[in-house]
Amino acid sequence: MPLFDFSSVDELFRIAALGRQVRHEAGQVIVRQGQAASGVHVVLDGQVEQVAFTVVRREDLHAHADAQKWTPCIGKALDQVVKAARAQLREELAYYEGDVSLYFEYLPTGTSIRIGDTQHMVAASLLKVPVIMELYKLAETGHVNLDTQVALRSEWLDSGYGDLYKKGAGYKLTLDELSRLVLEQSDNTALNAVQSVTAKYADRLDSSAYDALDVDFVDTKEANLSMSARAYASFMKCLYFSCYLSADASQDIMAHLAHSTYGGEGRLGKYIPSDVPIAHKIGVAGNQVQSDCGIVYIPERPYLL
Repeated sequence: MPLFDFSSVDELFRIAALGRQVRHEAGQVIVRQGQAASGVHVVLDGQVEQVAFTVVRREDLHAHADAQKWTPCIGKALDQVVKAARAQLREELAYYEGDVSLYFEYLPTGTSIRIGDTQHMVAASLLKVPVIMELYKLAETGHVNLDTQVALRSEWLDSGYGDLYKKGAGYKLTLDELSRLVLEQSDNTALNAVQSVTAKYADRLDSSAYDALDVDFVDTKEANLSMSARAYASFMKCLYFSCYLSADASQDIMAHLAHSTYGGEGRLGKYIPSDVPIAHKIGVAGNQVQSDCGIVYIPERPYLL
């Protein structure tokens, strides 16, 4: 659209994020003279007519659009933004020497950007999310109670991530508290405790989170479990749309992920305003793989990355 020809990709993203999708019926008044302005109207499909009523010295703007041909204005603007971003990302990542697996999806429409999205990468701590999803599933089906206390065992203590190991063997927490530590602090000791429960009741599940979402992954004795960015995104989308768990359980998990204490600067949150929630999970495999996947909750414009 000519109006935005001189806008950068970053500016277009900000414009799209601030926009609001509105449909006006033929003959509907959009704004009246003297009315306080609350924004800018951009018409990408249809026509508007300015009508002056000199008797009362008032103007009306009428939108004349064929309802059958109407297209959400934000949809067309977004297509331009995504097309420009896709081209820019491909150009910039072409110079990157390492492997990249990137998947972006604008959740209201499903518009996506895929760059190396089928490239399998070591998932590392990203896998903590499906573990907690399966724990919540066991709770929903009545096989476990999240208020049940678990005493830490010495073989579970792991100093790799998190501080729970410092509490030592015998320290008691509920499954709910352990889940929070897994999601918010990526705590390995808490993960080991949770996995001891999910492994015990694995045969009680109708399907694992992986099977339910048909997630493609590679897991061998020679290599750690790996998957593509697009495959892993299925877990986040499933929580967003509550396709494996109830809405309450899904939102409970997302709320914990929105309070993650890891992955701030340098990851998804680096260029996002601090008042915009991000429900995300990081994954680190030594110096070889650095990952982050989550949903950015821009009001009415959420997206997955």
